[in-house]
Amino acid sequence: MFAMREPWAPDPVPGDKELGRRTRSGRRVWLAATAGLALAGGTRSFAVRAQHPFPVRPVRVIVPAGAGSGPDTAMRFLAEGLSARWGQPVVVDNRPGASGNVGTAAAARAERDGHVLLFAQTSPLALNQHLMRSMPFDPARDLTPVALTMSTPFVLAANSHAGMRTLSDLAARAQERPEGLTFATGGATSLPRFVGEQVARGLNLRLTNVPYPASPQAVQDTIAGRTDLMIDGTPLIAPQLRAGNLVALAVTSAVRFPGLEEVPTVAETLPGFEMNGWFTLLAPAGLPTPLAERIAADVAAVLAMPDLRERLLRELGALVFPAGPAATAAALERDRAVLGRLVRELGLPIE
Repeated sequence: MFAMREPWAPDPVPGDKELGRRTRSGRRVWLAATAGLALAGGTRSFAVRAQHPFPVRPVRVIVPAGAGSGPDTAMRFLAEGLSARWGQPVVVDNRPGASGNVGTAAAARAERDGHVLLFAQTSPLALNQHLMRSMPFDPARDLTPVALTMSTPFVLAANSHAGMRTLSDLAARAQERPEGLTFATGGATSLPRFVGEQVARGLNLRLTNVPYPASPQAVQDTIAGRTDLMIDGTPLIAPQLRAGNLVALAVTSAVRFPGLEEVPTVAETLPGFEMNGWFTLLAPAGLPTPLAERIAADVAAVLAMPDLRERLLRELGALVFPAGPAATAAALERDRAVLGRLVRELGLPIE
């Protein structure tokens, strides 16, 4: 999923004290969310289990992406902990196709007792409905939000020889060139595309998207100087930063990213800016609320395991951030509205 706060106004970069306050605040939010979900699951555990025995057989989680993809890897990590906690196998069922619509539609039609779940990102949940004339499901009507699990921030990076080190450098360079600058992404309707467009709006710059069939191609062309900068997740960009091929200008998370603490957030220049990918757990519509809350509490308990958090960060660049059904539903509604507006403003074609 995709999260964003607005509006923004340019503001000086905060000092160490302010940054520390934001970082501590982010940690408090995470701890509060985890504690609240665990408490909800613990204090009502007996009543919920009596009313909704779960699970009584293996749980199948549909991932609308291929094997080896980010969502697939994340869900397999999570499945290990849930299997141990539930005493039942948690089976990952990959259903790629149609920008996530194939697997999401299959989940929407499944039984509504919690034994079939959906683990998805933004496209089928909040974006596709604005880009496609016909959808095989209604994401708001046919799915029950269960839990947010983790977020994946993006990095804005430039060629190391371009002479840009900060967003201020980016703004100055763009002002020098009437035609503006180019930014590479792995797709015309990928989330990094929307990140770039929002940064351009916030800084009042002209940035032109250059979409590539795949993100690795965007990396290579930015390193070669064919594009001015690129936007993608940390797993793809971090190795190029270490090799000195790219320079990180900013990250899109609310606080500085672990391992890239020297890289400022976009929010330090555009207060309130936060745009991340999210991994979201859902169920077919009609899942009883107590059962959804119990599943969310179990997910939060698994995500609280230090080894799992470290593994997700190291391999996927994902920050654990659990939240329950109500918060997940509100976030999805917000994202649908924001993405719909952006699609209209950019004049993206409807297929």
